[in-house]
Amino acid sequence: MFSENAEVSIYDVHCHIHETPEELSVLSADDSPAQQIVFCIQATKYTDWDNVIELKQRYSDRVIPALGLHPWFVERVATSEIPETWAMELRQLLTHHGGILGECGLDKAARNPKTHKLYPIELQIHVLKTQLAIAHELDIPISLHCVRAFGTLAEILSEAKEAQALPPRIMLHSYSGSPDMLEQIFLKGELGKRVYVSFSSLVNGRNREKSTQCIRAVTAQRLLVESDVHNARAAGPALDEAVSLVAEARGWSLDEAHAALARNSREFFVGASK
Repeated sequence: MFSENAEVSIYDVHCHIHETPEELSVLSADDSPAQQIVFCIQATKYTDWDNVIELKQRYSDRVIPALGLHPWFVERVATSEIPETWAMELRQLLTHHGGILGECGLDKAARNPKTHKLYPIELQIHVLKTQLAIAHELDIPISLHCVRAFGTLAEILSEAKEAQALPPRIMLHSYSGSPDMLEQIFLKGELGKRVYVSFSSLVNGRNREKSTQCIRAVTAQRLLVESDVHNARAAGPALDEAVSLVAEARGWSLDEAHAALARNSREFFVGASK
């Protein structure tokens, strides 16, 4: 399944396996391929944070926690379902437990399933800027979700760059924008020194031609892979597909891809684990 080189682990840089707790036993099974995976488990809701931290404590060498507010749930700040102290709590948890900030970002396509209305973009922007500031303050990486909002995201990151307030490393997770946007905006100048681009078969396998162009646009040292799955049993196969997608696009062997992606992941996460 993975490289025979025991020194090479596979990093799942973005997943949500805490949401299917009944399948987490595969992380402990001696014969499970999941033993070779380091999972960055991404919280999306305020109520996820403690669950992700608990998994970090249970699997200390296998889990990197990511805590944040996803754009689909930021309305809960406005309705007070999430307390107004959320940013202070987020800062304290990350300071105490380590990890990265995520999943957060912008989404101009998704709709609230109850109201069928688009999630309010101005509130998304406000919450994202708050989380970017926390990641900068704590000097930790950040994982960004972005759907049909790459122009707005580029403006926000440009503002942070001008204020010298960018996080040290920025992951564009399951990148779905154009290769031109990558080359012209996200991979240039000061921003380009900080951006990593992650690909998943779940999202990027839908349009292999476009994804191949995007993978080729990213320097080899800034490529990452993820499963983006909610079930730990599905992570291994999903990562296999993502690695194969990258290897095929770059003309690498699977062993070359595993080694490069593991090295890139370690560099992205450096300092994120305590």
